[in-house]
Amino acid sequence: MRRAGVAVVAGMLALALAGCVGIPTAGGVNDGAIINDQDSPEFVPLPSDPIPGSSQQQILIDFMQAVSAPQGGYSVAKKYLTTEFAQTWNPDASAIIRVGGLQIDQLDARTVSYTISSRASVNELGQYQEERETSEQPLTFVFAQEKGEWRISQAADGIVLSQSAFNVAFREQALYFFDPSYAFLVPDVRWFPSRQTASNRVVTALLSGPSSWLQQAVTTAFPDATTLGEIAADASGTTVDLSTEALTSTPQDRDRMRQQLVATLGTPNVSLTVRGLELATPDATGNRAVVNPTVDSAVLVGANGTAFGLDGGTGVTPITGLSDQVVAAGATAADLSSDRQSVAFLGAGGVVFVALAGDDKATVIDDRPDLTVPAVDPFRFIWSAQRSSAASLATFDLSGDVHEIQSGLPADASIVSMDVSRDGARLLLLLTTPVGPRLIVAGIIRQDNVPIKLGEPIELPVGAEPPLDATWVDNKTVATVASDEAGALITAFEIGGPSISLGRVQGAVAIVGGNGGTDGLRVLASDGNVWRPRGSEGWVATGITATFLATKQ
Repeated sequence: MRRAGVAVVAGMLALALAGCVGIPTAGGVNDGAIINDQDSPEFVPLPSDPIPGSSQQQILIDFMQAVSAPQGGYSVAKKYLTTEFAQTWNPDASAIIRVGGLQIDQLDARTVSYTISSRASVNELGQYQEERETSEQPLTFVFAQEKGEWRISQAADGIVLSQSAFNVAFREQALYFFDPSYAFLVPDVRWFPSRQTASNRVVTALLSGPSSWLQQAVTTAFPDATTLGEIAADASGTTVDLSTEALTSTPQDRDRMRQQLVATLGTPNVSLTVRGLELATPDATGNRAVVNPTVDSAVLVGANGTAFGLDGGTGVTPITGLSDQVVAAGATAADLSSDRQSVAFLGAGGVVFVALAGDDKATVIDDRPDLTVPAVDPFRFIWSAQRSSAASLATFDLSGDVHEIQSGLPADASIVSMDVSRDGARLLLLLTTPVGPRLIVAGIIRQDNVPIKLGEPIELPVGAEPPLDATWVDNKTVATVASDEAGALITAFEIGGPSISLGRVQGAVAIVGGNGGTDGLRVLASDGNVWRPRGSEGWVATGITATFLATKQ
């Protein structure tokens, strides 16, 4: 094996970049034999055709720049391939996002390896996967001469992009599906190349159904086997042409189909046609599904065992019919229903209570030992489990009747926190296990709104630091608090997207979501102070103090 000379290839790269026009974005990109990305300024070269007389390594370097342009079906990138290989190479099979530098090695007279470090990738369905740790990935490229010029003749399907190039070449897109009650639209986040036909791929993905982990937890209004004809957009709105399967839909289904398209495409005016003929669709004004449920902006707190209610900074306002019951039962943690008619809470003795508006006294519904903080869902079910065994998860109705659920959770995993999404379609669990922390989101499978099973969970790349708490940020993002040597780290995880550090709050012990994405987060410190994020200032004190923060459904 012969390793390519660093100076030689780096010099070739410099010559290549010198003749490139580029788009500025936000940090630096340098591809070469052993090249490290610079932090600033970020620069994504615009692709150009192959330069006559280029070596194999130069062709590879320029090809890697060309794949950052998906326009025309990666037409420029395909010019770096042999005519035969260009017919079969599938750039949409995957996108590997590289971090840091890369290394190019000449393996033999016609083979070059391209070794990168990566932590995230996007598959052919547009599903983003981020790993906990960065791993090294060697890729092999075989070359052949065509008309006297080197071209790539063999390589894996898919593309490799720096983070900066990925940010330009791909865009995030949420596909929306209904929960089984049709009261909510649930997002399924995907990533697609930014090109003129992107909306076609988005709607095609919507018609293909949800990601596997959401199947059975959500549903679609489109009849089976419905396919896309074409999409036309003008100043008056967007027209989506569907196959004849759409003719079997009921008027109500058609309205729901339109609701899914409106939410997914982000446009208010969508018309449906079948083979160019309008598909009559009623407008369900007043019965539209909720996309991202909101809550009261004030923080829900428990204070010194004497108060429970909403605090916007001027003191605690009790919740009529509930607060007195919560305080009387010695609550230490709570979850309030969206209609404010019930609250589940952990009370004196560590048992789970439910308080109903209009009752005089809260009722014990789960008296097993070592219970975690309960969660409520929009369908008036209470979720409860023993901390030491995730497999002990059960749900209760407001009468106290237990409903067993097939969770598939491991008995040797302990629950740190548990929260149901506001749409009731997903369960967030922060666990400790023998191999370290796990942060998972599972689809909730229901029968007549009763939870009966959890779907196969999706794993989020939580770190190894001791976990303290987790919460829903909005309908597609969650956040955690974890203890580390520098304090308590707050991290946001997009479900189907990247994670991002939100900084630290010294002594943080709990976190709850609100409105407005991460701006709505509130963090409780061990000294009782409640903190919130404020742009470049980081985390600032709200002036509110509490014994515990409660969740608002």
